[in-house]
Amino acid sequence: MLPGVAAVATLAFTWVSVTQASEELTISEQGQIADRLDKAMERLDNGSANIRRGAIFSLQGIMEDSPRQQPAVLYTLSEYIRGHATKKSSTTGKAPDIQAALSVLGQRDPAHDGDRPIDLRGVRLTGVDLHRADLSGANLAGAVLSHGNLEGTKLSGADLHGATLTGTNLKGADLAGANLSKGVLNDAVLTEANLSQARLQSAQLKAADLEKADLRGATLHHTDLREADLLDVRLDGADLTRVRRPEGDLPTSTPTTPTPAPSPSLSPTTGSPRPTDLQNAAP
Repeated sequence: MLPGVAAVATLAFTWVSVTQASEELTISEQGQIADRLDKAMERLDNGSANIRRGAIFSLQGIMEDSPRQQPAVLYTLSEYIRGHATKKSSTTGKAPDIQAALSVLGQRDPAHDGDRPIDLRGVRLTGVDLHRADLSGANLAGAVLSHGNLEGTKLSGADLHGATLTGTNLKGADLAGANLSKGVLNDAVLTEANLSQARLQSAQLKAADLEKADLRGATLHHTDLREADLLDVRLDGADLTRVRRPEGDLPTSTPTTPTPAPSPSLSPTTGSPRPTDLQNAAP
């Protein structure tokens, strides 16, 4: 029995040692992540744009290595962008650090956002490049993103209330369920964009390109669609109350035409309907 007891004791000791070592490693890794986070946040205040840009990519690495830190990183980067791009209109070409921060936000895994969505309210950025970025659920209320590239961008459920996207490329963008009420999208390119169930009350879409866009179930109450290209647009179930465009010019869903009942044929001798035809004719 003694060798068996010794073996069990050895296994128990090994298990305790491995568990303790694993816990110590986790604590050490968490400490390293915390140190990296502190250093990156300190470098965000540096006077050099290149150093700030490096700090932003460090935050991206932290977010990837420790998904539990993602909400904190999203908050930090959102604050950074708003602090540098809300007072006056900026171009990301002259602000590579802001473009880097936007790219990091757009490349994140939304599954780890927690209860802290991307908050870019009131940012003023022209010519921003966010093509194919994932900004679903983001708060972009009052943002100015004119003449930007948002082709294929995911903005489903995003808050774009009062946002300005004049001349912005939103081709193939996913805006399903987004709030675009009172938004300015004049001359915007929205070909093949998904705007199903989107809220577009009092939005301005004058001369916008909506060819093959999906607007099923969207709310377009008081929306300005003058001169907009609505070729092959899908409007089934959309609310077009008081939309600003000639009603006869709006595309409508094609109603199903019922098959007419066969007309009874006349008897060649009397000119009256045949009895069998009267019986078979639909009422």
